[in-house]
Amino acid sequence: MPDHSTHEAGTSAAPDAPVVQAGSIYEPRTLKELEDIFGRARLMDLLDRLRTEIGRRLLAPASERIILGQDAHILLSASGSLGFFDLSQRCSQMERACLEGADLAEPLAAVRKSAEAAVTAIRAIRIQS
Repeated sequence: MPDHSTHEAGTSAAPDAPVVQAGSIYEPRTLKELEDIFGRARLMDLLDRLRTEIGRRLLAPASERIILGQDAHILLSASGSLGFFDLSQRCSQMERACLEGADLAEPLAAVRKSAEAAVTAIRAIRIQS
């Protein structure tokens, strides 16, 4: 898998591919290592599972602190293990805010934005394969 940390992902695969700055959303080296270990097909399956999890999580309103905290905890681990460190960090901040009883408006907006960026990146990676 090519290392896109210094240029935009998706620009060589298809003209309508989503444009993603890899290094800020995911770590290409982590994905490369996982591909070397598991193979391309398994990596794509893992990315699809992450995309599905993202689509099912963080949908609750801010008043559902327990649910949001659980969702953040689940995504923290799943995203971090696949190199989506920004999402993992945002999930950690969200989980902490839920546990501490802090205002959730800012961390919820940030984690949802990061989750959306991760889904866009996964789509771009899929198009490249």
